[in-house]
Amino acid sequence: MKTLVIITNIPSPYRVDFFYYLQENTREYEIHILYASKNEDNRSWEIKKDKIVNSHFLPSWTLKIPKRYDTKYIHITKGVGAVLRELQPDIVVGSEYNPTILQAVHYCIRHRIPYVSWTDGTLHSERNISSLQKMLRRHIIGHAAAYIGSSTKSQEAQIYYGAAPERCFISFLTVDLERYKISKEERDGKRLANRLLYVGSLIERKGLDLLFRALKGIKEPYTLTIVGNGPEKDRLQCLAEELQIQDKVEFLGYLHQDELKKEYIQSGIFVLPTREDCFALVILEAMCAGLPIICSQYADGSYDLIEEGVNGCVIDPYNTENFRSCLKRMLERPDMAARMGEASEEKLEKFYFQEVSKGFMEAVRLAENCKNGQKG
Repeated sequence: MKTLVIITNIPSPYRVDFFYYLQENTREYEIHILYASKNEDNRSWEIKKDKIVNSHFLPSWTLKIPKRYDTKYIHITKGVGAVLRELQPDIVVGSEYNPTILQAVHYCIRHRIPYVSWTDGTLHSERNISSLQKMLRRHIIGHAAAYIGSSTKSQEAQIYYGAAPERCFISFLTVDLERYKISKEERDGKRLANRLLYVGSLIERKGLDLLFRALKGIKEPYTLTIVGNGPEKDRLQCLAEELQIQDKVEFLGYLHQDELKKEYIQSGIFVLPTREDCFALVILEAMCAGLPIICSQYADGSYDLIEEGVNGCVIDPYNTENFRSCLKRMLERPDMAARMGEASEEKLEKFYFQEVSKGFMEAVRLAENCKNGQKG
């Protein structure tokens, strides 16, 4: 059996679930996962330990760089080459363009091992990167045999940095949909059509202040439930008071999955006003709950998840009037919102692991064919 090594940053639950699916359902490869770190201090994730299979954690220290909208974590690792020598991979897949990946790429070059470049990043989410970071992307992409993008926008970024389009594959970023699916029976009699729901960190990047300003002046009855923690909570509470919407806004803090499921069941419309997101997995979670989506155009996954007017609408959160109009339209027409929610459920098919794994493994097999001298 051949050996496939996948290198990524930390064991996030959605990645762990996907890797476990690949390990259980891929017969021609023994799959090992190489992590740059065990966690990041801004994450409150629940991970099933029994799914951490064939996993290796590199010794590392983490550099935290405060950004305007968030904190960037860079894991400085050592021993990448030593672990790869021990595992003797036939092919390596590496996520993003960081110091760990650079070590892996150079190891693959020296040992003539096919390398597959994998990214969630988009031209919008990475619009402010430095010239050095752009050079690093071109360097890594230039030495890859195939490419995996987590969305249409991620694939566009790979092609921009030099990837051959015919060697690019999409493997959508996703979650274990079965864990998030909420049946109509579970929702019957519990859904409140005028209950808006936001799930995510309370940081400036997520754009909750833009949502608050759009809600100001809406006369239709509504409530907004906010699930998540973060440094912006106090400022957001003050802004709600300033805009005189504080009585309609409820902050619940971080919730575990069972508690969060109850909020999805009781809510009528999901809203994500983000200023920037590579994908935004919470949209998928909301679709599993049969919710219509109002989403920022700066959530780059929205282009693959939302069909305008069918299962939701994509808005510019900086355009307060248009944002407000979309909110009002959904609140005024609960029948329309309910139909959109049903359409959300119908669009889930291509995001199951069975489908998502196809593009991932097609890229792996193409890269291996390159090593064997076959035409890709």
